Amino acid sequence: MTVVPQALAYAAIAELPLDMGLNSAFMGCFVYALFGTAKDLTLGPTAILSLLTAGAYPRDVDEEEKVKYAILLCFYTGCIQLAVGALNLGFFVKFLSKPVISGFTSASAFVIMYGQIKTLVGLKFGSSADSVVQQTVGYAKHIREISGWDTLLGIVSLCLLLVMKRMRLPKIPQFGIQRTVWKVMREAVKTIGVLRSGIVIIISTTLGYYAVFGTTPEGQSRIQLTGKVEAGIPPFRFPQLSWDNKTMGETLSAIGPKLPFLVLVACLESIAVAKSFATQFQYKIIPNQELIALGVANIFNSFFRGFPITGSFTRSALNAQSGVRTQLGCVWTGAFVLMAMTVLSQAFKYVPKSSLSAVIIAAVLILFEFKIFTDLWRVNKMELLPLLVTIVVSFVTSVDYGILVGVGVSFLVLLYPIARPRIIAECHQTTYESPIHVDSTITARKRTTTITVTPQGAIYFPSAEFLKDFFQNTILEQRIAAANDEHKDKALDHEEEVIFDGLHLTASDYTSLHALRAIVRSCLKADRPIRFVNTPREILMVVLPRELRGNLAVLEDNLKSTPAVSEGAELETTGIYRPRRPTIRRIPTNITEFGEDEFVRTLRTDGLTSPG
Repeated sequence: MTVVPQALAYAAIAELPLDMGLNSAFMGCFVYALFGTAKDLTLGPTAILSLLTAGAYPRDVDEEEKVKYAILLCFYTGCIQLAVGALNLGFFVKFLSKPVISGFTSASAFVIMYGQIKTLVGLKFGSSADSVVQQTVGYAKHIREISGWDTLLGIVSLCLLLVMKRMRLPKIPQFGIQRTVWKVMREAVKTIGVLRSGIVIIISTTLGYYAVFGTTPEGQSRIQLTGKVEAGIPPFRFPQLSWDNKTMGETLSAIGPKLPFLVLVACLESIAVAKSFATQFQYKIIPNQELIALGVANIFNSFFRGFPITGSFTRSALNAQSGVRTQLGCVWTGAFVLMAMTVLSQAFKYVPKSSLSAVIIAAVLILFEFKIFTDLWRVNKMELLPLLVTIVVSFVTSVDYGILVGVGVSFLVLLYPIARPRIIAECHQTTYESPIHVDSTITARKRTTTITVTPQGAIYFPSAEFLKDFFQNTILEQRIAAANDEHKDKALDHEEEVIFDGLHLTASDYTSLHALRAIVRSCLKADRPIRFVNTPREILMVVLPRELRGNLAVLEDNLKSTPAVSEGAELETTGIYRPRRPTIRRIPTNITEFGEDEFVRTLRTDGLTSPG
C-alpha cells in the first residue's frame, strides 16, 4: 500500500514509464536479503535518486532512449558500488559535511515539489530535472493552461495525505469507550496513517476509472491519467551497452559525468538509513558489505528493466514498525510488489497524474530541515556558507552541481582554520623598584615584559605567511609598552622577551618551521630575544639559525620552563588574541512512540534521510 504508489510516483519523477518504478521495487529487496546486514533496510527507488536519474539523460532524447539510459545508469552505478565496497573505499562518503547534506536534501526536496506542482494543476512543460529558474519561467508561460479538475483532485489528495499523516488518538480512552475497543481504534487510525498513500491512490484511481468528471466534447477525460502500464513481470535481459550506431564508449560518455553523483548519493542514503536503524535497535552493520549489497542489487535490477535504487527510509520504517527480525522482511515487500505487478497492472492506467504528484509532494516534505539554520547560527556561522551555497547553486543550475560546489566550499571552510590558525599571545609585565644603594632614597625602576605566543594547534604551510605577519604586526612593530603612554617614565629601564610555546611543532611541516626560522632572525634584528619552551631538540635544530645552534645546550635547560613572576610584583596581563570557543549542550533523546515524525527528528543527526 505504500511501496506501489511511491514506486509509480518516483518513476514519474525519473520521466520513465510507470511500470519501471514497479520493476525497480522488487529485485533489490530479494538481493539485499542475501547480501545486506541491516534487518530493517528496504531497497527501492527514492525521490532524490529519481531526480538525479532524470537529470542524467542526454538532451533531446525520446522516452525509449531514456529507458535505455536509465537501465544503463542502474548497471554502471551497481558496478561502481560493488567495486567501492569490495575495495573498502566506503570512507569517501564521510567527506560530505552535515551542512552540505542538509542543503542538498532541502534543495532537492524543493526542486521536486516545485516541479510536481505543474502536474498537480494539469500543466505540461519542461522536465523533472529543470532548475527552479527554468520552472518558474515555464509557469509564467503556461499559467493560463491550468486545469481546474486536475487542480481540485490534486489539492484534495494532498490534503487527505497530510490529514491522515497527522491523525492520532491519545493513549488514554476518551468518551467512555472501553480500553480494549479504544486500543483497536487507535491501531486502526495508526494503520490508516501508514497506508495513506495507497488509500489516496485507490480512491483517485476509482474516480479515474468511472470518469465521474465526464469527458470533453472531443471524448477525452477531463483529468489527466497515467495511461497504459505494461503488465506482468519483465523478462530477464542484460542491459544494452550500445544501440543505434552508438558505441559503448559513446553511451558511457553521455551519462558518465552524472555517474559519480548517483553513486555518491545512493551510497550516502543507503548507509545513513542503515546506520540510523542499527543505532536505534542496537545492532551492527558492515558499511562496505552494505555497498556490496547495494551494488549487486543495482546490477540485478538493471537485468529486470529497472533504474537506480538505494535504501528507502519510509519503507524501512514500515519494516521496523512491523517488527521484522531478519532481512527476510525485505523479501515480503518484493513479493507484494510482484503480486501487484501481475494482478493490478491494468488498473494503474486509471491513476490520475495529479494524485501521483500529491503523493510525491507529501513524501518529500519530510526532507526539509529548518532547524539546522538556527543551530549553525548559534554554533558556527561559517558553516552556513556551504549550506546556503549548496541551496542557491541547486536552485540556479541543478542539484548535482549544487552538491559539487557545496563540497568545494565545505573544503574551503575546512582549510580556512589551517591557513589562519588560532594563536594566543599573552603579555606579562612586571615592574621592580629597588634602591640604588643601601642608604640611598633614590630607587631604580625596571619593567620586564614577557610575551608568550602559543599556537592552538599544529602549523602547516598554508599558514606560514600568516605566522610571519602575526609576529611582524603584533609582536615586533607594536610595542606593548606603548599601550601605557601616560605612565611612561624616561628613567624606567625596559626589557622585553618573546617566549614561543612549541608544544605543537612536532606535528608541523617543514615549510612552517622554515618560516619560524625567519621569524627568529627578525626578532634578533629587532633586538627582541626569543626563547622556545616545550620544543624538542630536533625541531630547534631546524628553527634556530646556524649562529644560535651553539647555545642549544643552554636552551635545552629551559625547554620546559615558564615565565616567572616575582613575589609581590605588580602583574598586568593583556590578551592580544584569544578566540572564544562555543560550547554545545548535548541533550539525550528518548523515543517512546515509534512514529514517522519522531524517527525523522532522531535520525537527522545520522546523515541523509530519504522519504523513498
